[in-house]
Amino acid sequence: MEIPTARVLDDGVMRIGVAQALPYRWYSGGMGVFPGLEFSFRLTAITNIESGLGPAYGSNKDKAFDIKYQLLPESKLLPAIAIGLHDFHGTQLFPAEYIVFSRQVFPFDITLGFGTKRLHGPVSLPFRLPALEPSKLGELDEYGIFGGIEWAIHERVHLMVEYNPVEYEKDKPSAKGVPEGAKSQINLGLRTKILHGLDLGLSYQRGDTLGLMLHFQFLLGKPLLPQRPDPPPQTSIDRRPFHERDPKEMIEKIHEAIHEAGFSDVSVYTDGRELIAEFENGKYFSDQKAVGRVLRILLFHAPQDTDKLRVVAKRRNMPILEVSVKPDHLEKYLLGKIPEEIFSSKLIDIKTTKQTVDPIKGSFIQTEEDRKLRFDFNIKPDFSTHLNDPSGFFKYRVGIKPYITSNIWKGALTHARYDTPFYSNVWSRNVPPPDAVRSDLWRYMDRNYSFDRLMIDQAVRISERTFGRFSLGYFEKMYAGIGGEILTFLGKGKLAVGIEADLVRKRELGTQFDLMDFERYTVLGNFYYHLSTLNVTLHAKYGKFLAGDIGWMFDISRQYDTGVTVGIWYSFTDTDDLTGFNRGYNDKGVYLSLPVKMFLTHDSRVMYHYAMAPWTRDVAATVTHWQNLFGLGRDLMPAIFKSDLNKIKE
Repeated sequence: MEIPTARVLDDGVMRIGVAQALPYRWYSGGMGVFPGLEFSFRLTAITNIESGLGPAYGSNKDKAFDIKYQLLPESKLLPAIAIGLHDFHGTQLFPAEYIVFSRQVFPFDITLGFGTKRLHGPVSLPFRLPALEPSKLGELDEYGIFGGIEWAIHERVHLMVEYNPVEYEKDKPSAKGVPEGAKSQINLGLRTKILHGLDLGLSYQRGDTLGLMLHFQFLLGKPLLPQRPDPPPQTSIDRRPFHERDPKEMIEKIHEAIHEAGFSDVSVYTDGRELIAEFENGKYFSDQKAVGRVLRILLFHAPQDTDKLRVVAKRRNMPILEVSVKPDHLEKYLLGKIPEEIFSSKLIDIKTTKQTVDPIKGSFIQTEEDRKLRFDFNIKPDFSTHLNDPSGFFKYRVGIKPYITSNIWKGALTHARYDTPFYSNVWSRNVPPPDAVRSDLWRYMDRNYSFDRLMIDQAVRISERTFGRFSLGYFEKMYAGIGGEILTFLGKGKLAVGIEADLVRKRELGTQFDLMDFERYTVLGNFYYHLSTLNVTLHAKYGKFLAGDIGWMFDISRQYDTGVTVGIWYSFTDTDDLTGFNRGYNDKGVYLSLPVKMFLTHDSRVMYHYAMAPWTRDVAATVTHWQNLFGLGRDLMPAIFKSDLNKIKE
């Protein structure tokens, strides 16, 4: 109800909920971001305190971020142990630090904790920790106790009692919803499981208040529909040697099979010793799975005296990654006769490549490449938010964005996306500065239909692991112009460095293509590092941003096994030349990328991207790019591809 426990959400599991015990109303979300680490967000509305921002904004509201780390999971001998921070950033109206222990003695789950600040309470420990610097760690030398017991009277019904140490009368004035304090520190509650993952709770809190809670918990990215079977081809019984086969007929059959499997830009080669196939994966979310399917097709048709199977994965018709393996090693691995470690470290070769075959090293027979103009059409559901405005705390816009992408020549794609809003209540009383680069975004969130993207994007291969990009057109709802980028992958591809620049003009409101006499540019260096063990990407950006401020933007993201990517960003830039609410601000926010396959019965590479920021400011603003070079090449770098190699069995 109010106190924390030592339990944490499992990795990749998300929980959203709403609760009320007047005068407080809470909207919350939490997620297991790493094994043992839980991050959560709370919006607290103090319904009996006015915000001072007018009736449209309503009562005072506070945003809080909490973090909890489970030091030890529960075992036969030890309880679960966790440490945590409440409201550690921003206005910090509800701050606390704690260590907590939880132990299950069925049917009871017992919690005991020691906390500071808001969890200190009227009952202090009979000892004090050595004094620490308050500026760094807070008043950690003053701990109080809290605790509770949860009783499972039925698998769907739990009773709860807790000792809540919060002294509401000591809250800051803007959060003092209960100025007289609690009549009782004992809270009572009942929680029942309505459906799988859906809990309803009733409570009696502070000795005089009824409470209500509703939480929904789910695995983020789990498919919502049953997946249609997609069985891979089995091993062929026709293993006749090369001299008994017609090579041209054989590779034509392989070409047809790969194409029918859903891949494009296919070419197949043989020199009488090897079978080689190159292709572009537009079907499977996992490139490892795609490579595995093509390897199976080669194995299905391979003569018994084939020396090696080679597969080359392409992006925009540019060969990038080569995977080669002996047929018998692949077959035994697929049948489980070779351990993962041996196959990965000794029997399969994974490297980058600039060309599929070298004519100097052999005479190859090949099929015609099925290179042709393709049009990929999709629709992105759109949901945009505008937060913390005096005209209302939560403003939003919903609609759809149909888009089409076409390959026009090697490395080049055209992309058009049309913004079709159904509803928008976004407006503001704020008057943005005349040189605003992002703080006037709300003006572009009206109900007008328009192209928000209409562009050409050309990628080139400069060297084996160095790529270039040139973009021209309407990049987003606010800006059009030209941009370029160079990026090189170092080592095995986990590290990448590069530079990008954009020269853009702001788009005229209420028009399809008109531009304003408002020009800005950015020059930014990029540094990427991918931590394969957790599938985490660290991104640092340094340089000059759209508003002219110079500094850093840091981004950390993680992709889960379900395909979902969750990330956060935070900036540190010199804002001395900016004015008003921009000065001294650090841009921050969270984003979520959802794989479309979770809404379908089949696999897909399409992702839907959404972002949310607590304020819309001009600080650390950049042009929104449709695709960047790190996203183009990352998954086909050897180290990253090899970190999830077992998916070639799927």
